Amino acid sequence: MDREVILNVLPHRYPFLFVDDIFEVEYQKRVVGIKNVSFNEPWILGHFPDEPVFPGVLLIEAMAQICGFIFYDEQKGEKFISYLSKINNAKFIEKVVPGDTVVVEGYLENLFGNFAKVKAVARVNKKKVAEAEITYFFQRNN
Repeated sequence: MDREVILNVLPHRYPFLFVDDIFEVEYQKRVVGIKNVSFNEPWILGHFPDEPVFPGVLLIEAMAQICGFIFYDEQKGEKFISYLSKINNAKFIEKVVPGDTVVVEGYLENLFGNFAKVKAVARVNKKKVAEAEITYFFQRNN
């Protein structure tokens, strides 16, 4: 997806933008995107200086930002601003380190009112590193 589209859809900016690319979007069904974990990110100085590990909370944020694209309809130009409402069943299976490319897949599980639940899975080199159920509050932003 064009970088300008990503910046148009998400309100996040450096140093809190954790989406490097979106490869697939099926509106209100499925999304696939990536976060490249770099050696020059601000967290690296303190988590942990001798053995940098991408913080789990930032991994959840990357997953939530990427999965938020489920609410973007590219053909209609329709998009929704989604706000993180709840995290369930988060599991961190393997550590993520600088140099890793995290591929996040999200699948819409349920829509209820202005809320939606998405199942998110993060992988590095096709190996699952994390998963979570992410609930969003969303509103139209046209």
